[in-house]
Amino acid sequence: MGMRAAVIANGEAPTDAVLREFCGTAEVVVCADGGLRHALAAGIVPDAVVGDLDSVTPELRAEAEGAAFHEDADPNATDLQKSIDYALALGADEVDVLAAGGGRADHHLANLSVLTLYRGRARIRLIDDLFEISLVEGSEAIDAPAGTVVSLVALGECTGVTTSGMRWDLDDYTLRFSPYGIHNEVAVSPATVRVRSGDLLLFLGRFVERHR
Repeated sequence: MGMRAAVIANGEAPTDAVLREFCGTAEVVVCADGGLRHALAAGIVPDAVVGDLDSVTPELRAEAEGAAFHEDADPNATDLQKSIDYALALGADEVDVLAAGGGRADHHLANLSVLTLYRGRARIRLIDDLFEISLVEGSEAIDAPAGTVVSLVALGECTGVTTSGMRWDLDDYTLRFSPYGIHNEVAVSPATVRVRSGDLLLFLGRFVERHR
């Protein structure tokens, strides 16, 4: 049976309610270095804090009593990667990453890259207040209410993109890195998304916003 982990990064934090929602149902909670600030602010003491720990003050360390601290100064991996690797080593095969967006655009884009880096090793989702972001690996079912916003973003070129149950469906379409594919919506649930080749990101909205 699989195990789900929650990893709190050091980007822009979602609401405390979202942090508690995903951390509260995870078997293990890991903070990527300064992500510890977000966890403690939401009343969450993680199981572990991983990274170079340059953002962990003595005060934060004291407040996180009971958490394990694992220092990893490898300059060739980000603290987020180190934290995901730590969760996978514990046996996680699903990882929900929180607080990975906002702030510097280069950091945000680099954090999105973990969706492709861990292809085949774990099911990774990036979670914020508005979206659950994942990589479409072959086919993805979307069990969500009608009107739920869905955006598809190709990293490079994706071939054979086919959807069903959307307001505007695609049929064997070649989708390239562009605004095309933004802000579709579920028409009939469950909707599906399929891709033949390429890295296709699915932004599944945590809200309903029907087109008029």
